[in-house]
Amino acid sequence: MSKLYVIFLTLFLAYGCYDDKGNYDYKLLDELSISLPSKTYSLLFGEQLQITPTIETIIPETDLTYEWEFYGKDGDNYWSRYFPVYEGKDLDYTCLYNDTLLPGEGTYSLRLNVTQNSTGRHFYSETVSVKLDFQLSHIGALVLHGDGSSSDIGIIVADEFQIVKPESSVTSEIYPHFYSNANAGEKIDGRGQWIFQNCTKSSYNYPENIFVIAVTDKSSVLAHSKSLLNSGTWNDLFNGGLNQGKPENMVINSTALLAFDGGDVFHKGMSDVLFSVPLFAAADSDYDFDSRILNFPHHTWRDILRALAYDRSKRGFVAIIGSQGLNGFNKFMDLDATAGSGGMNVPFNPIDMKADLVHMDLGGLGDHVLAVMKDDEGEYFMVEMDISVKTAPETPKFKYDLMHVEDVKNDRVIDWAFGTSAMNMCYYATVDGIYRFSADNGNMIRPEPLMTAGNEKIRFKGSITMMKILKPDIFSGANNDTYYRSNTEMVVGTYGGTAGSGILYCLELDPLSGRVLSYQEYEGFDEIYDVCIKGY
Repeated sequence: MSKLYVIFLTLFLAYGCYDDKGNYDYKLLDELSISLPSKTYSLLFGEQLQITPTIETIIPETDLTYEWEFYGKDGDNYWSRYFPVYEGKDLDYTCLYNDTLLPGEGTYSLRLNVTQNSTGRHFYSETVSVKLDFQLSHIGALVLHGDGSSSDIGIIVADEFQIVKPESSVTSEIYPHFYSNANAGEKIDGRGQWIFQNCTKSSYNYPENIFVIAVTDKSSVLAHSKSLLNSGTWNDLFNGGLNQGKPENMVINSTALLAFDGGDVFHKGMSDVLFSVPLFAAADSDYDFDSRILNFPHHTWRDILRALAYDRSKRGFVAIIGSQGLNGFNKFMDLDATAGSGGMNVPFNPIDMKADLVHMDLGGLGDHVLAVMKDDEGEYFMVEMDISVKTAPETPKFKYDLMHVEDVKNDRVIDWAFGTSAMNMCYYATVDGIYRFSADNGNMIRPEPLMTAGNEKIRFKGSITMMKILKPDIFSGANNDTYYRSNTEMVVGTYGGTAGSGILYCLELDPLSGRVLSYQEYEGFDEIYDVCIKGY
């Protein structure tokens, strides 16, 4: 009986194994293979990575889900894993700069993960390499422009915008929509106000801390300097949310950077990633400084006036003093021309202007400042100050009436510009033209249309939207080169009212006469708001 039982059990197990083997053979037909056309890919940030895989399987397409995955860091944690970035069989993914997933130039791992929905089984492709690089750095002009509701950043590469004068002419290139093209078509919300790039003397030891900041009336964008890839906003420059989120201005002070936010002033060196505690807090002071600070980097440590500021609360001018200058921003001197003047007859009292500041810059004679003011009666005037003196009563030099100038009287002026240490380089702009005048020892101002050295009037197409003389406090390259056309290059933006009708005029000025030596036109922009030099 026991022998029959053993025989019966053996036959039963053999039959079961036969059935299992049959099922296993059937499941082999249910497998899936993935082939990718290449093992390596190379592209720039902002470009699209497109891959079409070859899939072999008898599993119905409706039972499959496709996800492409990059190998990346898991937030602030120390471990890494694959992260899904695109759903679909054929990859069409724009590789954008990302602090965690794609945090910079380098080679990244990518795979395709195919899931069988009915069973939950995963099939993975081989891992391929994706090499990502930032775009080559264009040295030129950054142009902030837009349609009134959104803004973009363009780049112009041309001789006049190189840091060092080219030995041979560079090929002119115009990229009106460089920022949006690098960011999958995304623009900056709002009407543009100002744009800035920080390149100090020590920037090239810390290239990762060089950035471009563009500010509009609704938002801001922090962009990678080489690629203009979106890296955040103005607030991301500050540690722990210590700022008010009200961007006003940025100033380079030799090897450091100052940020003006809601009346507060922040300071950081280029080795510092973020601004931290305010260097100057408006809430703790009697001063309310206008952000248009004039820095005097050419002065020596023996000079009393290190920088000039306008106090909106006192409505007067204040000197930043002390050996640290702007880096300290804690020692101030009211420019009271009546204090200890000894009866000196002064044309105005800088600390008590009884007017609002319209525009201020170095201009007139050497070491002089020109400031356009508007008083409570709506009348405009201009003052000239000497910032090389040792006492406050010596500061005021001349006061110029402006109300006899029809464009000023009728509020047609949209911009002012002054050339440093050049009495004939004084300009104002209306929507119809640019006009030049002289700050000549207090004599009556007599404007003339902007002309060439050959007495030909410069004519502009469209309505003028901005005017500026470029004199950036930037440094570029290993030799800390400064912009070779600083103080002699004027930019004028015009707009024809339709998309792409904006033109940037670039005019080389003669510092002695204030007239135009040569000029170029660059087309393809919308309404132009601001321009700055891109040194990196």
